[in-house]
Amino acid sequence: MSAFLGLTDLVRDALLDTPALAGGRVRRGRAVAVQAEEASAITVNVARSRASQLDIEGQALQWETTIVVTVYARASVGQDGEAAIDPLLVSTWARLLGITLPAGVFGITLDPAIQWDVDEADTTVVSASLSLRINHITTGAALAAA
Repeated sequence: MSAFLGLTDLVRDALLDTPALAGGRVRRGRAVAVQAEEASAITVNVARSRASQLDIEGQALQWETTIVVTVYARASVGQDGEAAIDPLLVSTWARLLGITLPAGVFGITLDPAIQWDVDEADTTVVSASLSLRINHITTGAALAAA
């Protein structure tokens, strides 16, 4: 397994820890998160990874990987989108701040920014995207965590 898959596992597992957020609808590697019959969902996706060499042979790399966590909530009739997403956003933020560093990871920073979007169709769906910058090391050609 690559270090990158391990990082998205780490984030997804934190969001699925009991009690699971969004009713357990935490999806990795998906562009469409919330289905028509669902009130909420969360996606976890790698957005970017950039490395620098740590040794002359180029076997050890120090990475900064950005993982985007997007929270989705569907407003009920008579409810505005911000009120619909707020409880899930607050819970997601807290879970992300509480992630414990695994081996090979030497820093996780939750960017103090939120990207908001509102989609008006049959119902109002609001999304809030959060970014985690994760500093980690890989070794070898398999991109395995150090």
